[in-house]
Amino acid sequence: MKKILSVLRTSFYFLSEIFEFTISLISSLSPSDKDSDLSGGDIFIVTGYLSGPFFYSKLRKALESKGYKPRILNTPSFLFNTTSAVEVLSKQMDQIPLKSVLLAHNTGGLITLLLPDRSRQKIKGLITLGTPFRGSYFLAINGLYFGSKYLKELFKTFLFMDRFHPLSPLKEFIFLPASSSVYGEGRDLWFDIPGNYNQVRKTENIRTILEFLAFHYPSTTSKELEKKSIPIPRLQPQSTKALNPKKTSLKKQKVKMLPKQIVPAKKKYKFIVKKKF
Repeated sequence: MKKILSVLRTSFYFLSEIFEFTISLISSLSPSDKDSDLSGGDIFIVTGYLSGPFFYSKLRKALESKGYKPRILNTPSFLFNTTSAVEVLSKQMDQIPLKSVLLAHNTGGLITLLLPDRSRQKIKGLITLGTPFRGSYFLAINGLYFGSKYLKELFKTFLFMDRFHPLSPLKEFIFLPASSSVYGEGRDLWFDIPGNYNQVRKTENIRTILEFLAFHYPSTTSKELEKKSIPIPRLQPQSTKALNPKKTSLKKQKVKMLPKQIVPAKKKYKFIVKKKF
């Protein structure tokens, strides 16, 4: 019975991964409207390989519920030409405000590292999810194959970022469905594809992302709520009891009647020096 349940569980996870991958592929190929009001956002989701804007709808709604103003920065679904992908992203970066937070998914993190200096200066913090910093065989055409020297040099550009948070960097591993239960969360890395797709769709991962953002990059609404929740210290009211004028006058008289303390004067001593003749 336990073996049957484990087989059903692993097959369910396997089918769910395939289903999510199919949705991502369809949404990336389907035409979508770009966000027109990029200047009004505070956190920007950079799409990745085979991932359309529709795929990030769940993450976007979760960010809006916490007071953020998320916007989506589209990148080419198929990363055939790295230079053109960087140009597409940099044109959108010109419209975003300063000190913005970028949430880059899979290859979107690699494209963000290639941005020109004028675009990088607008980034307050870069958070990557499932970015294949070590490369992938699916990107061998662009020279981003596994273990390429170009990627090793490219990874150093994160030093020019104000803040860099590589969350769940993708590694080149394949776990078979039969043995994936041994590795626990290793089942998330089934596909040898540049991007861990369930990083931005699973409820647990979204909750972790929101907690991370709330700690490092709180929204303006949460900051206002914190200011309102801080108690303002109240001044203590003055006592209404009036002092008795007779008692105060007696105290003044006693102070005046006290004899002055006589400090003895220091005696001056003269030292006589006898001269020898």
